[in-house]
Amino acid sequence: MARIEVITAASTSEGTSHGSSIPRLPVDVCERIIDYIAAGWNMDYLIAKGEPHLTALTSCALVCQDWYYLTWYHLRQHIHLRDRKDVLSLSKTLRAKPRLREVIQQVVISGASPEKRQPLRHLGTFVAMLAGKVPRLSRITIEDAEWTTGSVRMEDIGLLGVFSNIDALDLSHVTLSSVAQLSHLVSALPRLRYVWCFGVDCLQKQHVSPASLPLNCANLEHLDVRWVAPVVEDVFVHISRASRVRILELGVPNEVNASSAASRSQTMLDASSTSAELVQLHIALSSPVRDDAIDATVGRFSYLSLEPLR
Repeated sequence: MARIEVITAASTSEGTSHGSSIPRLPVDVCERIIDYIAAGWNMDYLIAKGEPHLTALTSCALVCQDWYYLTWYHLRQHIHLRDRKDVLSLSKTLRAKPRLREVIQQVVISGASPEKRQPLRHLGTFVAMLAGKVPRLSRITIEDAEWTTGSVRMEDIGLLGVFSNIDALDLSHVTLSSVAQLSHLVSALPRLRYVWCFGVDCLQKQHVSPASLPLNCANLEHLDVRWVAPVVEDVFVHISRASRVRILELGVPNEVNASSAASRSQTMLDASSTSAELVQLHIALSSPVRDDAIDATVGRFSYLSLEPLR
């Protein structure tokens, strides 16, 4: 049995003995407790403020210096960068603590304010400064952002290929200036296996010929597209045709023109028809799409799960 150490805590209250002792668990026991808490942190999903396991880990880090270093590994697997200062701070930390380079697995790049789409200029800064310095980075998320023309150089996006372990891309509540930005982003990550795209709008409204867009997505297996602009959906139709998507999740648009929404959904389904093994439709409860339109949309797919959007 591990020996329980005893430490002496000096009290600052007058009249209180300075010799009082409190028990302290061995470091290896504390480490197991912290690892157990961290095991409940599901990093497959974005962690919202108040997530219990993350909150517990953060509290552990504030107990003492020993506990801070025990939680250090877990808390820095997931990095959130809201502006250029965050990127510069991360770069400085990596130079000071090279060990951290092997820890980072996920990076979220967002606007400065949650749930408000703001300029994304620090995406280019991140790529330029961190290329090759986070070898275990496997997932990149762009959220609450406005990708304006010229804010990120296309050559910087091309450098994303240096992050050779990235196999997952998450775009959430993003406004693009053109679909070429999305196409270049996907093409720069040839090892992509998972793509999630939620609430992505585009200032460019006219449709573009797929032949004019760069594309490199042969390894894509899981594609989840919900509530995106029609021109963005066109790009994903092209992506589906160029890859072998096995799992397709699709949000049926909540539009007044139900026939148009169903037609676009059918186009996406047809593009994945030769490879898809599971198709899941996410339908808003307020959607005007009728049952007969849904039947037309799902077509001949035999593996299907209908899930209303709540």
